[in-house]
Amino acid sequence: MLPTGTAAAPGTPGGTTTRIAVTSTPLHLQHLVVIVLENEVIGNVWAHGPYEKYLGKLYGNATSYDASCHPSAPNYLAIISADTLQCGSDAYHRYSMSTLGDLLTAARYSWAAYAENLPTNACSQPGLSTHGEFAVRHVPFLYFANVTKSSTFCHHHVLPSSSFNSSVAAGTLGNFSFYTPNLCDDGHTGCGGNRTGAQLTRQADLWLKDFLGPMLNHTGRYATTAERNLIAHTGFFVVWDEGLGSNLGYSVAGVTSGNTYAYCASVGAKGDAVCGGHVYAVMVSPYSTHRSFTLKDSNFGLVATLEWLFHVGHLNNPGQLDSKSGFPVMRSLFSFTSN
Repeated sequence: MLPTGTAAAPGTPGGTTTRIAVTSTPLHLQHLVVIVLENEVIGNVWAHGPYEKYLGKLYGNATSYDASCHPSAPNYLAIISADTLQCGSDAYHRYSMSTLGDLLTAARYSWAAYAENLPTNACSQPGLSTHGEFAVRHVPFLYFANVTKSSTFCHHHVLPSSSFNSSVAAGTLGNFSFYTPNLCDDGHTGCGGNRTGAQLTRQADLWLKDFLGPMLNHTGRYATTAERNLIAHTGFFVVWDEGLGSNLGYSVAGVTSGNTYAYCASVGAKGDAVCGGHVYAVMVSPYSTHRSFTLKDSNFGLVATLEWLFHVGHLNNPGQLDSKSGFPVMRSLFSFTSN
């Protein structure tokens, strides 16, 4: 799929996908997919991730995007709740606050989290489900009571990766997808003898090319008319969860408290520091502009961007970081001014 800055006139999603008409015309991007990779700063990705470098230059990337803090879990939580909740900890906790899924459900959009190697007890015992190449800390929706309090609801919204693949091929993918690769595919764990940062970056980059390339090029299992129509209105946001080091001095006016603030202050940063390191972030879509988004941004800005694309308002969780001016919507990555 080569972007031209414009795309064919948007149509109604195929299959069983549901979408509420929030404007007089359908959304340009009717399907958004977030894919998170693991533990490398942007410099390593540019140096050792040729496919991601290609995507960033061809479509457009966020050049000043910083992870929220360390370690992994709070960054994943921030992407769907605009709150890190547990900076400094990968432990499993159950939270009662709202997520992006709640906003989408209320607006009658369809959504799901897909995970590779998803175990059978992920919904019933999420805190005990980490096993082999699956880590519950990389599937943030399982941390929230609104998802796990109902077995039926959870099993409808937390699905194995095979369901994502078949839905894309059939053109029935929902409006929002959070896709979690396994610990080999996301570059977290050295597999096949890989050990160095360069090797792990390349490992994840090769997986991404094998995963995303066939969808964008409509090949193999995705060589279907339904898939081609789906991809014409689909955006893929690829981001790394954290990198080494911190971004000292990143502050947002009026924000002087909260989990991120407390953690970053404890490691020497100032203000509401986005101290998880400078990471790679790219939006791949038919409506990409071939330009970079250069303003300072973070996971909180990604939430704000998703809210803007779906017209669902803000979460209004404590801190309201998805509505702070310091974490802007990444509008310049899209050729439209209103989705």
